[in-house]
Amino acid sequence: MTHDRKHLDLAKHYLDIRGLEDSVNRSRHNQSYRPVTEQSEAVGHAVNCVSLMVSLVDVGVLTGLREYFDAGQRMWQDAAYRKMYITGGVGSTGNEGFGEAYSLPNISAYAETCAVLMFMTLNHRLFLATGDSKFIDVMERGMYNNAVDGVSASGNRFFYVNRLASAGDGRDERWERASLECCPPNLVRFLAGMPGFIYAQDKKDAIYINLYVSSDASFKVGGKHLAISMNSKMPWEGKSKVTISAPEEVRGVIKLRIPGWMRNQVTPGDLYSYVEKLEKPPRVWVNGKAAPDVDRLGYVTIDRTWKSGDAIELDFPMAPRKVVASPKVKEDRRRMAIERGPIVYCAEWPDLSGGRALDLLVRPDAELKTAVNNGATTIETEAGSIVNPVRAARRVRLIPYHLWANRGPGEMTVWLSTAGYEIGDTGPAGGLIFYENPNYATDGWRYLEAAPFDQSAGAKWGCFRKAVQGARGTGVGTGKQNTDDMLAACAEPGSAASLCANLSVNGVRGWFLPSRDELALMYKNLHAKGLGGFEDRGVADNFTYWNSSQDSADMAGHIDFADLGRQHGDDKDFPRRVRAVRTF
Repeated sequence: MTHDRKHLDLAKHYLDIRGLEDSVNRSRHNQSYRPVTEQSEAVGHAVNCVSLMVSLVDVGVLTGLREYFDAGQRMWQDAAYRKMYITGGVGSTGNEGFGEAYSLPNISAYAETCAVLMFMTLNHRLFLATGDSKFIDVMERGMYNNAVDGVSASGNRFFYVNRLASAGDGRDERWERASLECCPPNLVRFLAGMPGFIYAQDKKDAIYINLYVSSDASFKVGGKHLAISMNSKMPWEGKSKVTISAPEEVRGVIKLRIPGWMRNQVTPGDLYSYVEKLEKPPRVWVNGKAAPDVDRLGYVTIDRTWKSGDAIELDFPMAPRKVVASPKVKEDRRRMAIERGPIVYCAEWPDLSGGRALDLLVRPDAELKTAVNNGATTIETEAGSIVNPVRAARRVRLIPYHLWANRGPGEMTVWLSTAGYEIGDTGPAGGLIFYENPNYATDGWRYLEAAPFDQSAGAKWGCFRKAVQGARGTGVGTGKQNTDDMLAACAEPGSAASLCANLSVNGVRGWFLPSRDELALMYKNLHAKGLGGFEDRGVADNFTYWNSSQDSADMAGHIDFADLGRQHGDDKDFPRRVRAVRTF
């Protein structure tokens, strides 16, 4: 702003001292694990990491030192191509950070409002530096979904975390007051500054129209005045009209962005893809005549002499689209998301029979119809039940993702199951599926899901020297009753049964201590395949897990995960590891 070199030098200095061998607290979490120009990954705290990318891009552009810009762009590519949610959000872990590549959990998503707002800033800066519309594509996705999801329809309640699924336990209600002061003022800044994202102008005076938003703007082109008035029905409808005003004829270039979603590209890279290609291409006319084709950077370029009354009309077909994630994203396997234009949709409890969003099963070929409700375009389809697949499909309504959580707490999901779960899949609570019940129709449950982490590294089974009435079931399907029997006989705080029964994972309850055979299946179908993060460290007899099958007044069953799943009985007061399971 001042054009005083000392400020730029100081900014660059802060980057140059980051990640040196003698730097204090070097870590991936604060992006100081190596010098910044050597970094290539989006790692650590998401807001701080994206802020670092912005800083690298800025210093690279303002100094002309390409290595800074290239580092920022490499980190952006890692985020956008491998670590970005379909809503445009970034950050997937509980420590407010980026996770591993293609690890995008939905019900435990982080996707902080501040993170997407900074990511949008980064994408805008990268566009300004390159003129490539792919950066606007990512910015637009975040803007219409993750960003505006951060504020309620009433404008006075806010999200810090923007999950892509909810168990409806109430933790996903937007808050009015909290100790996290960052998101509301950043939303205010974004909303006030959003008009600055609509247009741009390069050094050759070419005018870029990046977002189709009803607006008025004026420019100087070749020293002459040229004004634009845009009337647009985006994002709900695809028609826009741009009208030119100029006191005198002006020779100049107007570049019209054709969004990636109109060019059959969900996001840059192959993280997401459309199930079917659009049948109708976008159409652009200038004074009724067809405009040139879109170029490799995603723009229709119109170079002509402009005069008052000239009009550009655009028509983007806005059919609902089905989206699938890369097979590398295990949380989204055999699922699809629905979007229309730049808007991502979700299923929320008030629009579903029984309010069970996490139970929905939608055929891959299900018909999608649009309707208008309270000013927003919704999508109507039919869905069955993943727990009871023989149940007839029922009508469901999908709403724009950013409008969820305005009607009270309840279940929600962006990704809709298109087939049953398979062993090793991420379950609706964020755990791992390890068994499918062939008798689901009579038993009332179809799957066993293991919690994604241990509930204790050393808890007593409980009821030592006391024979529990019951708790002797060993087969699959008996663990829940065993746990109930244990709690009824001696509800010891901190016991294995108590830890499981009081567990809430991502807002989902109903967990219990597995029976002998249920635990054996967990070992065989998860641990033996390297899934689930179970402890063993190769030390026999030190990493055994309790099951809920009682042997006697003194003894209960456990399985040694470090010793090829060998089954034992041991004193109930000996501390063993605990991993809860649930049926659904």
